[in-house]
Formats: sequence, structure tokens, C-alpha cells
Amino acid sequence: MNFFDKILDFVNKNAALLTMRVVAALAVLLLTWIATRVVRSMLRRTLDRSRSTRARTLRPIVQGLSTVVISGLGIIVALAQLGLDVTAVIAGAGVLGLAVGFGAQELVKDVIAGFFLIFDGVIEPGDWVELDKTSGTVEQVGLRMTTIRSFDGKLWYVPNGLVRVVGNTNRSWMRAIVTVDLAYEQDVGRGMAVLGEVGERWASENPDKHLEAPEVHGLLGLGASGVGARLIVKVPPGTQAGIERELRVLVKNTFDREGIEIPFNRQVVYMRQEAASA
Repeated sequence: MNFFDKILDFVNKNAALLTMRVVAALAVLLLTWIATRVVRSMLRRTLDRSRSTRARTLRPIVQGLSTVVISGLGIIVALAQLGLDVTAVIAGAGVLGLAVGFGAQELVKDVIAGFFLIFDGVIEPGDWVELDKTSGTVEQVGLRMTTIRSFDGKLWYVPNGLVRVVGNTNRSWMRAIVTVDLAYEQDVGRGMAVLGEVGERWASENPDKHLEAPEVHGLLGLGASGVGARLIVKVPPGTQAGIERELRVLVKNTFDREGIEIPFNRQVVYMRQEAASA
């Protein structure tokens, strides 16, 4: 009896058992597919119900992880139903995962860092942030890479593992800061008073744009051609740039009208004439 005849004889003698095992394995795979669909649907409904951008960002990641875990368990159980030794499969998968981990340390580092960036809500799409030497609007926060669009339109790709310090301008509140120099010849007290009037007038005309009343700080320093003062106001996040532009226009127009002098760079030249030598 040759090899193929032995296989046919084995199949004929164990046809019922093989059929039961195949049916059981197929049933496990079917249940795995159903469980995957149900879990993904539940996660989608739960996370979409939340208005948080972080939840919407985490949804595809959580769905992908749940699919991988459930599918992996289902395949292992199906192989066990077929009578295969799954211990060797699990051990092989562990060794393979360890080898991939050593060979892709940077990738694993980026993925872990990206997960915690999203989970902790450090940055979200739409935030204006500063990362190291890069600043701009966050367009996408992925597990491995974050993309940032700078003001000039350039799209930056930042690996999450390189993100160390983040400055986010879209959290809770910001300050609009307008710094002004007053000429040395100018009455400093009057200049600061006019600056305060500008802030009060702007606040009264825009009650929905500020969180606290404007303040005037001075003197900030004695410069080469003037002394420094500044007007600050606490505003909602993301609005500070536009409000600073509005305040600068008001300050300039008001100073011109009130005769408050804003200094310009000046130089003092000494001319010396020495007597001719004998």
C-alpha cells in the first residue's frame, strides 16, 4: 500500500471525526466573525456618542485592536478544533513578535507614544501647537505619525516618538498680549492710562470675546529709544491672534488721536573737532 492509499484509508476510517472537526472549526470562525462585527459596532456607537475629538480619534485604533485580538483567538480555537497542537503556534507567534519588536524598536516607540498622545488628549486635530521647532495646525494624529500644517502651508510629518514637549494654544484659555513702546519724552503715566482706556473700550464693545477685564502692565524695560508697556486680556483659546490684531489697530489710532508718541530708532552723533597740531 503506497502513501496515498494510506491517506485514503485513514480518511475513510475517520471521515465522521474529520467532518465534525471541520464543522466545529467553521462554526468557531463564523462566531468569531459575528463577534468581531458586534464589538466593532458597539465601539462605534459608544465612541460616536461622545462629542470628544479624542474619542473619535481613538475609534479606528480601538476597533482595529479588537479585531486583531478577537480574530487571533478565533483562529487559535479553530486550529485546536481541527486537532492541531496550538501550543507550538502560540510559542512561534511569541518568538515572532519578540523578533519583530527588536527589529522595529523605533516603530514600537512611535506607536506607544502615539497611543498616549491620543489617550491623554495632549493634541487633537484642529489644535494650534508648537512641537520643538515646528508650529502649526494639527491635521491628523495617528498611532505612528502626527501631521502638522504650518502657517505657510507646509505639511510636517512628525514621528510620535520624537514628541517630547508640546505647546498647545487650544486648551482652556489664552492671553492676547500687545506690547507698546513709549518715547522717553512721553508722559509715561498718561501713555499707560490711554492704553488702559483702549482696553476698556474694546472690552465694552466685545463682551463675548474676553474672559477677564484687560490689564496694563508697565514698565517692562528701558530700551534704547523708549520704555515698554503692554496690554493683556484673557480670551478663549484660538482667538488670541485675531484679538491682538484688533487691539494693535485700536492702540495705533488712539495714540495718534491723543498725541501719544511711539518711539522710533534714533542715534545721537557727537561731532568733535581737534585743533591742528603745531
